[in-house]
Amino acid sequence: MKKERIKIKTIIFDLDDTLVKTSKLYDQAREEFSLLMENSGFKKEEALAKLDEIDIKNINQYGFIKERYPYSLGKTYEYFSQKKGKEINPDLKEKIEDLGWQVFKKIPELVDGVYQVLDVLSQKYFLILATLGDPQVQEKKVQLTGLKKYFSVIYVLKYKNVEEYLNILKEQKLDQKDTWIVGNSVRSDLNPGLKVGLNCILIPTLTWKFEEEQPLSEKYLKIDSLKELLNYL
Repeated sequence: MKKERIKIKTIIFDLDDTLVKTSKLYDQAREEFSLLMENSGFKKEEALAKLDEIDIKNINQYGFIKERYPYSLGKTYEYFSQKKGKEINPDLKEKIEDLGWQVFKKIPELVDGVYQVLDVLSQKYFLILATLGDPQVQEKKVQLTGLKKYFSVIYVLKYKNVEEYLNILKEQKLDQKDTWIVGNSVRSDLNPGLKVGLNCILIPTLTWKFEEEQPLSEKYLKIDSLKELLNYL
């Protein structure tokens, strides 16, 4: 007979921009991309707006695979070159695409107090990590940042939605009323959690257009930093 895990209160953590500062790496790439585009005769603001448009379309088509972002950068450069009637420079396109690859080669900084918080909470709760992204990239990130040891289960998801969270609850035999979700994104963390009936804590950070969404209700806790979690959990 299969032995069932004893049910204890659970926290499902997001990774990017909740525990590590991933957006900072994308912001650096976006800034370098916009400067290259400006130096090539294109407007920075228009280039960044089109990049978001193309990248969101590619996310919807391919998910968060690592090849997506370099591809989106290259396609944005191609779009403006064709629009302006300019010949595509293969070397410049490769340089632009490499900005996207660099995002995945760097290890993001840790959010302030992350070890302190996880040291405490891992002694009291069953911790799960649920992150969006490419499996190889995310697993490397968790390993090299030293965060892996804190989590009993790690999920790398193609999308974060109600079905994925329900699947986690089912697989881990969790009760909604005893399960918390902690994340920075309204679209990917808060709203799916609210729909499922989880206890939700939002730690807002500046993010990008894909994640922009209004909360479905006010039935959640908003805090200013990860360290504040210890005041509530």
